[in-house]
Amino acid sequence: MKKVIYYIVFLNALFSFSQTKVGDIHFNDIDVFDNDTELMLNGAGEKDKLYAMALYLDFEVDGVEDGIMVAEKDVTMAITIKIISSVTDSDFKEIIRNGLERATDGNSYLLENQIRDFLNLLPGEINKFDIFRILYVKGGTLSLFKNKEKLGTINSKEFKKALFKIWLGENPVDLELKENLLASYEPNPILGKWKTYDKKTGVAINIIQLYIIKDKVYGSIQRMLRISERDAICYECEGADKNQNVEGLVILKRLQLEGDRYVNGKFTDINTGKVSDCQIWIDQDDKNILYVKYKGGGGVHEWKRILD
Repeated sequence: MKKVIYYIVFLNALFSFSQTKVGDIHFNDIDVFDNDTELMLNGAGEKDKLYAMALYLDFEVDGVEDGIMVAEKDVTMAITIKIISSVTDSDFKEIIRNGLERATDGNSYLLENQIRDFLNLLPGEINKFDIFRILYVKGGTLSLFKNKEKLGTINSKEFKKALFKIWLGENPVDLELKENLLASYEPNPILGKWKTYDKKTGVAINIIQLYIIKDKVYGSIQRMLRISERDAICYECEGADKNQNVEGLVILKRLQLEGDRYVNGKFTDINTGKVSDCQIWIDQDDKNILYVKYKGGGGVHEWKRILD
């Protein structure tokens, strides 16, 4: 149980600190919706200094030409809207209603019941810095959140399509915003899962998850590949790591970007418990190989990216 809690803590930290900036507004590069739905930022932009918004997906898009495909696709996705200027609730509702009229080529009356239900979910008062999240879950459920409060749900695939077309459709409320939302977002190449190997034998050892907290890189053992080692304990480790399960152990700590490398970090050898200075980097010609060098490691190690 302790290992599971530890893993959840570092994931929450990842979601809180790895961010993209739009003007003065930040959006998490990876975010969690409704407590358990993890999605990746695809793009973000701003509308007339009124609100900033971000599109979160779990699939790739090629660019602005995929707007309708995204809006009509029955897969889990989300939009985050951050209010950056004072707006009345009636004005905000009118923005949504007019956007739906544009998105449906004047046929929003066909969705009038769902539109009224959605607008009724919106609060009677909207303040600067309020955050609205719209989460669509595959199958037809669309949920609206304000800050951390769930305001309600609408069950309609057709309404979801129209709502997302406000910003992603053929006649969006702002073309530049649509282009920003559908930009091909490239996350930090350091992030992700990496398979490590024994330098002498070439045998795979484990899978490491790299993440960022306050601009520093950390790496945790997600899985030992040898089944007999999955319940291993790091008896040789020191400090808080001593006698902890190897799976879940953070073995890369506090690496900072300097030039094209992350340096001044610490690496823990789970076999000896020794903690050494380390650095990591990626060759721009092959972003699927992570180079890891630590004192006493016998040279540079090559970790391979795990591709989903």
